[in-house]
Amino acid sequence: MRIALDAMGGDHSPEQTVKGAFDFLQSSCGQGSQVILVGQSDALRAEVKKHRFNPSQLEIVHTEKIVDMHDRPARIVKTKRNSSLVQAVELVRRGEADGAVSAGSTGALLSAALFLLHRIPGVRRPAVCPLIPTAQGGFLLCDAGANVDVRARDLVQFALMARANSVHLFDHPRPRIGLLNIGTEAGKGNDLTIRAHGLLAQHVDNFIGNVEARDLFAGVADVVVCDGFVGNILLKVIEGMVLHVAGWAQEKLKQHPISQLAVPLMRPALKDLAQELDYEEHGGSPLLGVNGVVIVCHGTSSARAIMNGLKTAIRCLTEELLGSIRRGIEAHLDIFEERNAVTTA
Repeated sequence: MRIALDAMGGDHSPEQTVKGAFDFLQSSCGQGSQVILVGQSDALRAEVKKHRFNPSQLEIVHTEKIVDMHDRPARIVKTKRNSSLVQAVELVRRGEADGAVSAGSTGALLSAALFLLHRIPGVRRPAVCPLIPTAQGGFLLCDAGANVDVRARDLVQFALMARANSVHLFDHPRPRIGLLNIGTEAGKGNDLTIRAHGLLAQHVDNFIGNVEARDLFAGVADVVVCDGFVGNILLKVIEGMVLHVAGWAQEKLKQHPISQLAVPLMRPALKDLAQELDYEEHGGSPLLGVNGVVIVCHGTSSARAIMNGLKTAIRCLTEELLGSIRRGIEAHLDIFEERNAVTTA
């Protein structure tokens, strides 16, 4: 397997992206794979030399430009075609790489993937589908920010694509699909969720109905479906809580003289909890619906997150995630085709 890595993408590139590539190649998952570092060659060679490890599994493809957060995603392929982000996807299009990984701008990566790789036939809108870890193992949130304005049938596609991902990720034969809403009753919510509820019940296996945000960490569903506006807000609230909850707990313990004695004893448990909730443990998320394996990592990804993002790409390829998504969409093409779909759906 050959994975193209946008080595200039992310807040800590290229130091952390290159280290993540080396860590991946030295892991059991990376054996027999090859990483193509895409970016400014002088900077990449300098980072490679630091590790004193020059495997035949590593290749550098030079690009001049870097995509930053100020670039307009919709024009990224035209304005920065020779950038590390775009060229990583271009390598997949040309068949020179089997998948691409980037911690750069999600919007730019989605735009490049759509322009160069196109959609899986039948898919109207690709989606971002991160794993949200919980004490029960976690759930997939789809969509987490790729689509702000959607129709009810788009939520059905999100459910079908995320369902295929859940089957591969958790080995669930029939993952539970929930619709994020303000109440569990079928008639609750806005026009979008009310219409989506009916379509999901009709077309998605093991749809369990509406789920509320307060119940998500209790393991009520394996896949939680929502529009990208709601999903991105939820994702960032969760990330913020994870960053602060362990620190809050330790500060509160220190405020009580007796509890201070327990801090050293509790620190390992708090560390384990923080690790379980850490996005870096799970690497990146596939852009579901794109006709190729493209993994988006968090912008602040460390080497560990990049390594796990590369592992995610390998998993998607070896388990043929794209094929599973295609079959799920093809089975329900009747509701996705414009000529058959009700306009308001």
